Amino acid sequence: MNLNIIDNFYDEKDLSVMFSASMLNTYKMCWQPNGKNFYNRTNAYPCHETHNFTETDLPYKIFCKTFQEKTKFMIHNVLTFFRKIYSDELQHVFKYGMRPHKDASIYDVAGIIHYNTYSLEDGTGIFSGFEENNDQIEPDVIIGAKPNRCVFYDSQISHRPLQDKNTPLRIVQPFFIKYK
Repeated sequence: MNLNIIDNFYDEKDLSVMFSASMLNTYKMCWQPNGKNFYNRTNAYPCHETHNFTETDLPYKIFCKTFQEKTKFMIHNVLTFFRKIYSDELQHVFKYGMRPHKDASIYDVAGIIHYNTYSLEDGTGIFSGFEENNDQIEPDVIIGAKPNRCVFYDSQISHRPLQDKNTPLRIVQPFFIKYK
């Protein structure tokens, strides 16, 4: 399993810029898994997302610079944005849990940077052997949320977001990377 954790991902100055950007950007209501049709967004994993950052956006530049410095991997392509998840929109998710999923295979790695919570229950669950027809509901590995923690893994590793019922708002930066 290719799983990586980098605490203190951004330096203090860049973290301040990124956190401010996460608060000041415009968000649209959406759901995960993206691209699947649901009766309404609350039947999925409802969330709020910014636009996908481009090479001209400061969050994009800061993320790419930091990721390459911290990992020594050269980025060919990256998709990143901010996401907010409100606990009061997740009542059915708390009851049944979001199904584990894999991310798009066009990317080598997928990951997330946490911005505002310290909680084992607000992190990411990793499923080492999960397949669509498997009934596994408990993750094999849980990586807790911690502000400025970067977690990334092979895009084809099954995972799911966790959500602490006592956290009213979860702010994260998902990312998907294709290496050179």
